[in-house]
Amino acid sequence: MATRIAHSARDQRGAVRFDTSMPVRIEGGAGTAHNISTQGVYFETDVEHRLGALVQLSIEFTLYGRKHRLLCEGKVVRVQAEGQRVGVAARLLAPFFEGEEEAAPPPLR
Repeated sequence: MATRIAHSARDQRGAVRFDTSMPVRIEGGAGTAHNISTQGVYFETDVEHRLGALVQLSIEFTLYGRKHRLLCEGKVVRVQAEGQRVGVAARLLAPFFEGEEEAAPPPLR
């Protein structure tokens, strides 16, 4: 999984964002997460969303060769056309991680 930190001097957001491309499952369909932070997620999908609506997300990723899934709920704060798809920004109702956490590789066997 390749990610890139998205940050600029003019960026006034409350959390560091990571550009990525990870599969997302939502009610009624699927999509691709393009940007994730501890407080929000931006994804593209074919499923219509309305501002203020709640969305349940399942984000899939691979870490140290093992598949994992993050389950979360967010409030839709932006919807925009992205070609044939819809871009959706959602603020998470609870952050992915409560504090600083570093992922450690699995123990050697």
